Amino acid sequence: MMPPGTTLSRWTMSYFGAAVLFLMLAEFLLSAGWWRPSFDVTEPRALIVVHSITIGWLGLLMMGALFQFTPVLTGLSLPTERLNLPCLIGSVLGLSLLLSGFDRMDVGSPATGAILFAAAIVLLITLCALAGMLFAGLWQAIKPHAAAPFVMIGLVCFILTIGLGACFAVSLSGLGFPPRMIEIVTLLAPFHAGFGLVGWMTFAAIGVTYKLLPMFLLSDDVQGPSFVRGSGLLALAVLAIASITSAFDTAWAGRGAIVSGVMFQFCIAAYLVDLVRIYRGRRRKSLELNTLGSIPAFVLMATSAPLFVIAMVFDLEPRVTVAAAYLFVFGWLTGLGLAQLLKIVPFLTWIEAFGPLLGRRPTPRLGELINDSRSITWLSVFYLAVLLAAAAIAAGSDLAFQAAALCQALSTGALAVELLRARSLANVPLSAKSPPLSHPALLYASNPPER
Repeated sequence: MMPPGTTLSRWTMSYFGAAVLFLMLAEFLLSAGWWRPSFDVTEPRALIVVHSITIGWLGLLMMGALFQFTPVLTGLSLPTERLNLPCLIGSVLGLSLLLSGFDRMDVGSPATGAILFAAAIVLLITLCALAGMLFAGLWQAIKPHAAAPFVMIGLVCFILTIGLGACFAVSLSGLGFPPRMIEIVTLLAPFHAGFGLVGWMTFAAIGVTYKLLPMFLLSDDVQGPSFVRGSGLLALAVLAIASITSAFDTAWAGRGAIVSGVMFQFCIAAYLVDLVRIYRGRRRKSLELNTLGSIPAFVLMATSAPLFVIAMVFDLEPRVTVAAAYLFVFGWLTGLGLAQLLKIVPFLTWIEAFGPLLGRRPTPRLGELINDSRSITWLSVFYLAVLLAAAAIAAGSDLAFQAAALCQALSTGALAVELLRARSLANVPLSAKSPPLSHPALLYASNPPER
């Protein structure tokens, strides 16, 4: 996975741990009724859940993965890793302030403005620093992997998302903008979500899978996925134009968003064709846990993205749009993230614990670090719960949605236990854990030097 000369990223596991905690927080809040299909998605409590998922889970997960993954794309180490821990602390602090600000807004507290303003500043600084460091690491590559441009596009969209989000938080605080600016920023809220979920998370996920899947399946790399990149860039350009237009003509902005969504379907279709080629061309005939568990995520992406656009084109009920968005966020992005964690965490743990012993004594197989049967069972339960929750949203059933969300939260918790067991070597026979084995720390890699 890692080219010669690169090392394990020290704080990747800390980012993964924080990300999973925020995912479980959001899911348990949903099961407790903080948001239900009968509620509006713009209510403060809904915003707490949304940002726990987007920043806390998906954002920290992708950042942690890219610390380890960027050197794989470039063949070079990141310029520095000294910012990783301070930025993690800053991200968690900023997000905690943001969630607290939404909570105070819900009760009408006079402290809301100051809290939201502080959250915007902290998140803007820390997340932009992370994105800038990763972008610089990709930019320095002489011959980067074909997946690198996708991640770079994603990082640019991430910075744009952060900027829009900071403006949105400041406007809600009532401390910074005149009324007309507040109105414009409010109109940009859907574009903030679009750039985040499509431009940032989906483009970055596409880039990661273009490298990881061929590597784990022993397939040939996709040669120059230019149509996927070009069609996606064109869709994002139209979305950017639509966002600018929203300040002058909301009707044209809405049409532009629909056109962008339709164009993005071509990007997704071409990407899915490439995925089929990767799976069919694999030399590893038996699918491993992560590659098998990712298939439902790809299916749900292929289902939810067109459904969302259809709901926009035909102006269907808001609950249909929300159900499609739920499938996209939890079925595609979250399902893919959990499936890949079930491979990445054991893989990095094996390298840290047993890599130094390779050739000196027998070492366990990578597959022995995690229990495949339990993990695939809980991942299947998770996907089923997501489908039931989306169906409950479309049907407008609060009780069914909370039951499905609880099932989803419990399955996520069970997968988190499996990841903890893999990291702590709980599934490895005692004979393989004898000295001079160095047990990995739970939340950081102990061997890489700070740069």
